[in-house]
Amino acid sequence: MSEWKEHTSGSFVVRLASISSLLDAPRRKRERGAIQETSNPDSIKALDSSTLSLLRRLAIRSLESLGVRDPTSFVEAEMLAKFNSLAGGITPGAEGEARLREAIKAALEQLDN
Repeated sequence: MSEWKEHTSGSFVVRLASISSLLDAPRRKRERGAIQETSNPDSIKALDSSTLSLLRRLAIRSLESLGVRDPTSFVEAEMLAKFNSLAGGITPGAEGEARLREAIKAALEQLDN
C-alpha cells in the first residue's frame, strides 16, 4: 500500500504500491524467522529456462534503472536478490514457478513504465 486516506466516515481510499517498491522494501522483522532466505546461487538453477531468462531480464533491467553502466558483473547477485524478494511466499513446484513467472513479468512491466 502506497497511501491511504479516509474518504468519508468509515470508508477509505487506498492507493496500491508498485511491485518495484515491494522489491526495494526491507523485510519486516516478523517475516525474517518465517521465511528462509535463499543464499545459494545454485538454488535458482533448478528453475525452468524460461523463468531464468525472465529473472535475468528483470535483474538487468533493474540494474540499468539504478544507473549501473555495466550490469554484467552484478547480474547473478541481482537475480538471486529478485528471486528472494518475489519467491518468498510461493510454494515450490510447477504451479509455484508459474506464479513466480507472472510476478517477474509484472515487475518488468512496472520497470518499463
